[in-house]
Parts: sequence; structure tokens; C-alpha cells
Amino acid sequence: MNNDWMKLDNAAKIYPLVESDYNTSVFRFSATLDIEIKKDVLLKALNLVILRFPYYKVTLKTGFFWFYLEENNENLVVFEDIKMPCRRMIKEENNGYLFRVLYIDNKISIEFNHILADGTAGLIFLNTIVFEYLKLEGYDVSINEWIKDIESKIDEKEIEDSHSIIGKKYIKTHCNKVDNVKGVYHIKDRIINRNKYIITYGIMDSNLLHDTAKKYNCSITVFITAIYLENLIEIQNEQTTRKKKRKAVSVQVPVNMRKRLQSESMRNFSLYITPYLIPTKEYTFEDIIEYVKRFFEEKTDINNLLRLMVQNLKTEKSPFVRFLPLKLKTIITPFIYNAKGVDTFSGTISNMGKIQLPESIEKHVLRIDFILGPCPLTKCKCSLTGYMDKIYITFGRNTKQARVETKFFRKLVKLGVEVQIENQGGDIL
Repeated sequence: MNNDWMKLDNAAKIYPLVESDYNTSVFRFSATLDIEIKKDVLLKALNLVILRFPYYKVTLKTGFFWFYLEENNENLVVFEDIKMPCRRMIKEENNGYLFRVLYIDNKISIEFNHILADGTAGLIFLNTIVFEYLKLEGYDVSINEWIKDIESKIDEKEIEDSHSIIGKKYIKTHCNKVDNVKGVYHIKDRIINRNKYIITYGIMDSNLLHDTAKKYNCSITVFITAIYLENLIEIQNEQTTRKKKRKAVSVQVPVNMRKRLQSESMRNFSLYITPYLIPTKEYTFEDIIEYVKRFFEEKTDINNLLRLMVQNLKTEKSPFVRFLPLKLKTIITPFIYNAKGVDTFSGTISNMGKIQLPESIEKHVLRIDFILGPCPLTKCKCSLTGYMDKIYITFGRNTKQARVETKFFRKLVKLGVEVQIENQGGDIL
């Protein structure tokens, strides 16, 4: 860190301007172990690990034009996991940190404010804590690319804002605007209490899901996205009977850019593509699969992703945005975010892919879960992790009705994928 402070990265700058009790900008990873978690051991592991991740030992500060991050010397805390998942970060509760570590029974969880990092970075942080926890408990464990060695030197590349650095390289060659669908459909159900977020887990055999997607000649991400889009079309048809009033439905899908552009960043470095369906057509499931496949092939082309990156960078660097005082940004940005951000997607799917830990750790980590925080407009978010022989598909919602997840898992079962359902905070489907 430069002089004990750090700029927010390109993707992070929006989050402190739009976060609220209903839109918390928080995500969670959890590791379930085969031993009960001890609070004092977990806190000791956290205090060891944070020394290797100084860029997370920060607090959010207010400047004249932008928020920024400053070194935080307050004590770290671990929490018993008894409250709503992915709730808003409260500065006074968490000593100003932008992440929280939680435990209950045999489960360790980490919650990150997106200001700090994206899912890939957050998961590495959790895995490193689990590794150190097991070491402190006397287990002989090893590391791999999903874990940081806390004795290793901190690479300056981990701290870089890859989005801005790489975007500047292509600002002249990839300046064509990338269009996106706007004014999309959002589920009409009313949101529930701000202190309640209902989580539904679907657990299935990874080989069975892979083989089912393979029947349609597509990846699991394409397959899951197609089901979600079909669900949204059906729900809109139920909630909006007049065809003329129906809107496009779309799903936001993050793309991890680290491997695509050889980045070591431990901050935010993801872009988003948004496949959509227009309401004036009739679609079979096979039609949707083929459309989503083509969309992914086109939009994940590196040149299209670089155009997205440049477009985001140019927005941040525009004189209106740069020189607007922070007080005015805080008032204006939520309206722009709703109009040009959330209003471009009806739901979200984030797939972490297959997570591989060393065999010495796999013996003790039974499962890994991923939860995306609430959003008052989309009302339902979907996330996936693959671990050992299972895939965990998680839905978080802030409505009473389980519309999306009920249709989603019923479709999987209809297609031959057996699903075990677990529920937290609401009725079983």
C-alpha cells in the first residue's frame, strides 16, 4: 500500500455510493469442516493470515471526490454466525473492517464487501484462513493455488487495479461502445424485512449435472443460465398477463478476467455479460440453450471484454464523474445505478467453477458454499460452487415467495438431475 492508503479500484467505486440495508454489496463463502470451530483458534488464525493480506487490513474513508481505503489498526473480531447472512457491514460493529469472519458449529464463513474484492479473491482468503486454522489444530496440511502461503512475500501485483491498468492500454484500440439491454423485467413481489434473507441450497452430483448439460452440447454455466432465463420468462407471463406490457428478461453473469489477462490482482477483476430474451418470441428450452451458447461465445471474446473494460474506465474518467463532489455523487449515483446498472438485468448467476483443495485439506473440508447478497430490484440471486463430487447451487432471496428457485430445481429434476434441498430462514420448497 502507498503511504498507508489506497484508491478504490475501478469496479469498487460504485459500491459505497449505492449500498444500503437492502442492497448490501456483500457476498459470503463458507467452508464446513469435520471438526467443531473454536473461536479463540479462529481469531488466532485470522490474525496470522491478515499479515499476508495487508490490502484487506483497511477501512473506508471519505475524500472530497471519492472514497478511499486507509490502513486499519483496530483489533480484528470473529463473530458467532447467528444473524442474517450478507447483511450490511456496520463500521462500529466490525471495527471499521470491510470483511467479517464468522463461525458456527463446524462452519467457518467469510463475508466481503465488494469494495474490497470479488469472489475469487474472497475465496482465496477464506481458504487461507481454513489452512491456518487446521495447522493450529495440529493437522499436517499443504497449499495450492487456492491458498496463500502466509510466509511468502507479498507481490505488488496483488494490490494493483488491473481493470484500470489494462483498460488504459486499450483505450484507443477498443473504444467502441458496448450496447446492453435496458428496462428489463423484475419480479414484482414485495421485499420482506430488511433483516431477513432466505437462502436455499440445491445439492447435486457434479457428474450428473455435467452429463445433463453435455446432452445439450453446452457448459454447466450456459445450461444453468438457460434454465434461469426460462424461469424468468414463465414468471413474467404469470405476473404480467398483457403481452404488450412484458419486457425483456436478462441474467447478469460475471466473468473472471485473471486468467484471460494474466492478472494476480486480489481486488476486483471481473466483468459481466448479460444474456437476455425478448418477450415477443416463443422459445423452447432448446432455443434458449442455443441462444445462450452463441451469446457466451460472442460476448466472452477477449476483444468484446476489453471494450467493456474500456467503457467502464471511460465512465470513471469522464470530467462529470471525476470532478463531481462526493456529497453529490452519493445523491445522484443510486438513481444512475438503478437506471443503467440493475435495470439491465433481471437476476444474477455467479459460478465459481470447481474448487480444488489439496488432499490433506479435502479430508477435513466437507463442502464449500457461496452466497450473493440481496438486491431490492432483482430480489433473487444465484451462485454455484463445485467441490469434490458435488455442485452446490445457492439462491438468496428477499421475498416471501420462492418463485425462481422452485421453478429452477423442478426443471433440473424434470431433466433427470436429482437435487437435495436445504433451506435457511424460510419454508422448504
